[in-house]
Amino acid sequence: MSTREKLLLLVLLALAPALLALSTFTLSFRRAEQVRFCANCHTMTPWIADLENSNSVSLASKHYRDRLILHDQCYTCHVDYGFFGPIQTKLESLRHVFIYYTGIGMPHKIALYKPFPNVNCLQCHGHADSFRKNPAHVGVMKAIQANQLGCVTCHQPIHTPKG
Repeated sequence: MSTREKLLLLVLLALAPALLALSTFTLSFRRAEQVRFCANCHTMTPWIADLENSNSVSLASKHYRDRLILHDQCYTCHVDYGFFGPIQTKLESLRHVFIYYTGIGMPHKIALYKPFPNVNCLQCHGHADSFRKNPAHVGVMKAIQANQLGCVTCHQPIHTPKG
């Protein structure tokens, strides 16, 4: 076998599958940002139903209904915005898929792993005059920015799932 044939074989057997895996991985990560990805998991059905319920009083539903977040509504609020935040969030999502399909480590009820970070809210609201000049925020702005007072402490309910 010639050197040229060996190189071609290397490309076909190693590089092509690696490129295919990388492109599939990238596509899958992008699809994981969409609401319909979250909706595919039956465990999330009550949360998605609340999100899409035009009569719901939840914060998530109001944001969704009023199109305050145009795309990727679940992901936009639940991703951590640090440098590795999107990757960490998607890896946690893969963990959720694993738990769902295997049943290993299945929680008794769905809950956040840690307190909801204000930075997720401030990403959109932090620069708005209506937020910064709101009398309810003025006296506590430093505590909000330092995550000592959670946005979700006052702004309830976040979700109102039934089921």
